[in-house]
Amino acid sequence: MKLLLGTLKNDADSLASGENLYLEKHKWDCGWYWGMGYIGNNRCHFHFESILKNDALASEMFETTCITDSEWWVIRDLFKQAYALRAAAEVYLHGGHQTSSKGITDILQNAAKARQINDDLERILDLVWDYTCNAINK
Repeated sequence: MKLLLGTLKNDADSLASGENLYLEKHKWDCGWYWGMGYIGNNRCHFHFESILKNDALASEMFETTCITDSEWWVIRDLFKQAYALRAAAEVYLHGGHQTSSKGITDILQNAAKARQINDDLERILDLVWDYTCNAINK
C-alpha cells in the first residue's frame, strides 16, 4: 500500500525531480524488524531518514501536495522517533550487529525489551500512517 505524498519540485540535482513521490506502508520484515520509511516511485527509491537530514518544509519540497507545512513537521517528528526506536530494538536484539564478541558487544541483549520497543514502534508507525492518510485525504 502506498500514499502519494506529492509531486516534487523541479530540481536539476534530483533524480526524482518533477515526479510523484509515494510513501510505502510499514511492514514487519524478516521476522525481526520494521521495514519503514520507504519513499519513491518507479524511477527512484530512498528512505524518509534522508529527508530528516535537512529542514525542508513540504512547501519547499513539493510542487503539489495536500500536506501542510505544520503537518509535515509532525510526520517528520514521528519518523525521527520511529528510527530511534528501530535502532534501540536492534541493539537489544543483536547488540551492535557488527561482531559477535560474547560478553562484550552483547551485554544489552534482551529479547523482551526488543519486543517491547518494537511494539512501541508499531504504535508510532501506525500513527504516522494514519496521520499522513488524514493529511492527504482531508
